[in-house]
Amino acid sequence: MSFKSRVMMPLQGLTILIALTGLVMFIVRQGAIEWLGVFLASGALPVYLSVFVALRKAARTTATLPAVQIAAALGLALALWPVLSRPASTAPTAYLPLSLALIGYLAMQWYVFVYSRYGRKPSAAIVLGQKLPDISFTTLDGQSVSVSDLGGRKALLVFYRANWCALCMGQLSEVRERADALAGVQVKFISNQGGDRSRELADKLDLPDHMEVLLDPELGAAKALGIADLGGTPLGMIGYPADTVMASVIALDENGQVIFGHQTDNYRVRPHPDAFMPVLVG
Repeated sequence: MSFKSRVMMPLQGLTILIALTGLVMFIVRQGAIEWLGVFLASGALPVYLSVFVALRKAARTTATLPAVQIAAALGLALALWPVLSRPASTAPTAYLPLSLALIGYLAMQWYVFVYSRYGRKPSAAIVLGQKLPDISFTTLDGQSVSVSDLGGRKALLVFYRANWCALCMGQLSEVRERADALAGVQVKFISNQGGDRSRELADKLDLPDHMEVLLDPELGAAKALGIADLGGTPLGMIGYPADTVMASVIALDENGQVIFGHQTDNYRVRPHPDAFMPVLVG
């Protein structure tokens, strides 16, 4: 497990705890703005991820989350204002709200600019106009299928991290909603999360015949394409492999040549279907 993945869940838990502390103290202290600042600086990101991403089943976000950044910066300013406007104090507790707000604010910056980014280079195996390596996958009933088997019809390959990834689930649902328009396209949703989890997903999505969930055991295909994210599963995702995949979308023509390839360097930034639909059904 990578350092980023090991730190993510504990850090998220800490920021939620700080945000709740800020909210409680804001109420107890009858509207003390420094504690409202703690809540905003630490809670803006968790609220956004839980309400506007998970509950609304969002498929993507912006890269830098400007609205969240503004809310958190406002919170930090509210926590700082009493320190600047009141006489200097030697009591450590006088600086507690500002310290907590700063921790929450810095944690958000780490999530936005470090954790969210893969730091990957474009894959040499995913090149417009060229064929992919003849990688293979496994169907939910244990059969092997390779890229060469997809010839004769256009194909859309969506590599997703796992069921635990809210943005991945939003992305797959978004593609599923376009099933009728993609009726002539072989659509494959691919991950290494295992058969049981993948069957749950297939049942939930209620896929038509031309859409299918495939398995990539040991990330064999992802490694061949250079899109494996080794150790990328966050700490605490029990029952899932420690390794996962970097979110990627690949479209192939009838001859198996790449006609669209999206290799985001930020797991929250994913292509809208409008980006690849024209090459598949246009």
